[in-house]
Amino acid sequence: MSISVMSVTAVAAPIAGVSWGIVAVVAGTLVTAAATWVVRSLLAKRFGWERAHIQWGFALTPATAIGIAAGSGVILVRLGRIFGSPDYVSQTADNVFHLNAVRYVIESGSASSLTLGAAGGGAPSFYPAAWHGIAALIVQTSGSSIPEAVASLNLIIGALVWPLSMWFFCRTLFGGSTVMNVGFGVLVSSFSAFPYLLVDWGVLYPNYLGMAALPAVAGIGLLLCRNGFLSSGQGIMLPWLGLIGLAGISLSHPNSVICLIVILVPYLLSRTLRRSVLTSFAHWTIRRRILKLAASLGLAVAIATAWVVLRPFPFTSFNVTWPPYQSSAQAVGEALFTTHSARGAAWATGVLLIFGLWLALSHRGYRWLAISFLMWTLLLVSVTAWQPSVMRAFLTGGWFDDYKRVAAGLVLVGLPLSLLAFIGFYRIVAKYLGSLRKSSHAWEISASLALIAVPVLLIAQTGAIRDASNAAHSNYSLGPGSPIMSADEFELYKELPEVVHDDGVIAGNPWDGSAWAYFVSGKHVLFPHVLAAMNADKTVIAKSLNTAATNPEVCAAARRLNVEYAINSDELIYLPGNPNNQAYPGLAGLDRAPGFELIAQVGANRLYKLVAC
Repeated sequence: MSISVMSVTAVAAPIAGVSWGIVAVVAGTLVTAAATWVVRSLLAKRFGWERAHIQWGFALTPATAIGIAAGSGVILVRLGRIFGSPDYVSQTADNVFHLNAVRYVIESGSASSLTLGAAGGGAPSFYPAAWHGIAALIVQTSGSSIPEAVASLNLIIGALVWPLSMWFFCRTLFGGSTVMNVGFGVLVSSFSAFPYLLVDWGVLYPNYLGMAALPAVAGIGLLLCRNGFLSSGQGIMLPWLGLIGLAGISLSHPNSVICLIVILVPYLLSRTLRRSVLTSFAHWTIRRRILKLAASLGLAVAIATAWVVLRPFPFTSFNVTWPPYQSSAQAVGEALFTTHSARGAAWATGVLLIFGLWLALSHRGYRWLAISFLMWTLLLVSVTAWQPSVMRAFLTGGWFDDYKRVAAGLVLVGLPLSLLAFIGFYRIVAKYLGSLRKSSHAWEISASLALIAVPVLLIAQTGAIRDASNAAHSNYSLGPGSPIMSADEFELYKELPEVVHDDGVIAGNPWDGSAWAYFVSGKHVLFPHVLAAMNADKTVIAKSLNTAATNPEVCAAARRLNVEYAINSDELIYLPGNPNNQAYPGLAGLDRAPGFELIAQVGANRLYKLVAC
């Protein structure tokens, strides 16, 4: 709910002329509360006050607290190990944009998803801004640095939002037994693809936020499908809450909506088939049949539209994506054994998932969950084993044809299936122990849970999760050999407010770390992203700035762009050999080019003032 309120408020605030900050969030919260009260009042007049509130029926037991706390604790320790230090940043390409976008929100006063694309150096355009807005809010309210705010936010997402959200989904599926809660506590931290992969690869912070919050919205969707939109058992306010949640995950990352489709469509179809066709359809009036058919067609059109529209590129642009790296059979194996990226099998969760898949297929009430997993498996097969094509782009384009995003999505149904298996194994073990000796029920529960939970936790945490944690940790650093921004570069960028005047723009090859001069100092850089938007003047600077003393075209472009400074580094460039980082020859060799005055230096990193113009 809070994610939704903040992300929607961020879109509305610029329209209302309000800058992003705590005042905007408080105002948005009050407006949401008032709107909720109005909706509830209108519904109460129609249906009565007793039905105009949500009756969850979820009792918070000691087992619930222990299960959530245990899972959260393990994730917290793992993420702390991954991040290393609050000052460290993920030295990955996408993080160049993310950290600068947080600074952009702070400087511009806008965290709107409708305009955040401008943080990449281009015109205002849509980019999911929920994560960036919350990170900026932490900076504004706490006085922390951007890296510290990012680390704290990501800890909250992984160790709090994700466990609570997934617990709600699993509680909706399986009830609130002690066995469910203990199994949940073991399993929520035991999948390498989420939450750990999305703070490793990319780095994909918006996806990380959206996927962490998604299970709660899926749980609301299950309740709506199960009980009807005006069910007295769950309260007629539930659709309103679902709408708010849907807005939040959409503005966290649009492909969260596509993930939701893959999860809920099988359940929706199974419920519709059983209720409409097999039971009561023949007894409906013609009017009710028409209304139900129209509603079903409308929902189908909405789902199809979302699947087609919520993608970053059209179907025909499939050649810009990643090639396959394995066969279809290997991809199926990765799905079943909860692994990815040609890594080894995750035996603990893999065995549970396979057993859970069998249980789900054997139980009519959970077959839809198995079908959802099979749909996710098809997506993983297509993105990792098929050659780029229109069909593959149709299936996985919403995830950028990125197999790691799809692998993370598999956890959304893989974890519940594994939990179903955990419950099934518990019943088998408890029945066996009960037949061995006459004992107290409490002893049977404790012994049975220990015999299942301890091996699963130990095998998962010392195998696949340890490897995933180590891989992710290698990307977080701020030292002499850091791939994008070294400690020396960081120190130089901290000096910029003292030597660069407010209107001056700094040119630099973004692949050598200079793009991050913006998030560190607040001083504007010409290329704030490794994939920065280009135009004719920017291209002139990128290719020819070092000829400014003899090339009038360069000075003309520099004046139009307010370029007065340039950063040059002799440190290793990010991703050596990548043709994109060779697109800035005009920003090389400034120490030998006439027309540049050295005004600051830390190690092999130098700041020049353009004096040739």
